[in-house]
Amino acid sequence: MAGRFQVVLTSLKMVALVAIIIFGLLLGKVGGTASDTYTILGRGGFASFLMVLVPVMAAYNGFQSLGCIGEEVTNPQKNIPRAAIFGSLVVISLYMLVNWAYFRVLGLSRVAESHHVASDTMVQLIGNNGAKWITVGMIISALGALHANFLVYPRIPFAMARDGYFFAFAKRVQPLYRTPSGAIFFQACVAVLLVLTGTYQELYSFEMFAIWLFFALTAIALIRLRITEPELPRSYRVWGYPWTVLVFGIAGLAISLNLWLARPVRSSIGLAIILLGAPFFFYWRRRAIRVSVVEAASEAKA
Repeated sequence: MAGRFQVVLTSLKMVALVAIIIFGLLLGKVGGTASDTYTILGRGGFASFLMVLVPVMAAYNGFQSLGCIGEEVTNPQKNIPRAAIFGSLVVISLYMLVNWAYFRVLGLSRVAESHHVASDTMVQLIGNNGAKWITVGMIISALGALHANFLVYPRIPFAMARDGYFFAFAKRVQPLYRTPSGAIFFQACVAVLLVLTGTYQELYSFEMFAIWLFFALTAIALIRLRITEPELPRSYRVWGYPWTVLVFGIAGLAISLNLWLARPVRSSIGLAIILLGAPFFFYWRRRAIRVSVVEAASEAKA
């Protein structure tokens, strides 16, 4: 049921984007002037480019979430890569087309100055009612993103708790709906605490720092495992290995490092929270190994 509800929310979000694209194509007039390109793109440098990537990658974020629900996906070896690739291509196409509509209607200068570019575009196209409909679309979009997070990310503490690497309450499964209720409750509490700590911009910067740091670490782990365990069965092999992995890892490290330099306090707090989890993990791992040894000894005696 949750999966079908997510499909509905995502479809409504896509309808809103397609509507902007169609209105921009049929009703929009090319805005701005040729000098806009030089006045806007001539500022900043590589560090500014990396900072701009933070909200951009927040918009694209989610392609990695499929792995968290791999246990519930039919034929995950094929369907997860297909979904990740196809889903990313759809998002890229929609975002490129909708940005083309923004620039066509408003021009580069007005897009750069606007704090509500989608609403301003629809006001320009069909009046104030257009902005109201876009606001409804944004609410649906936010709900869809929130719902996807609660559908996906509780599976991580749930799986860790089930294997003995997290608090035991997180492995609780709701008897009627068969959902990981303990892990969902845990994520809800963490989400509430985070919401109380800062603005939306601070929170997504906080999130992107941690996510892209772990992307870089994932790239390192993948290369290390290929070297240390070359014969390990692998259901999916990375295209262009090792160059695609290296480029991805370097990009992740660059985004995180630049974000840390730009917002050192917030990023350092995020890093401290991550490091705070390390002693808990090592404690749980030692305990899980000890339990598995005891169980193996008991089975051997039996």
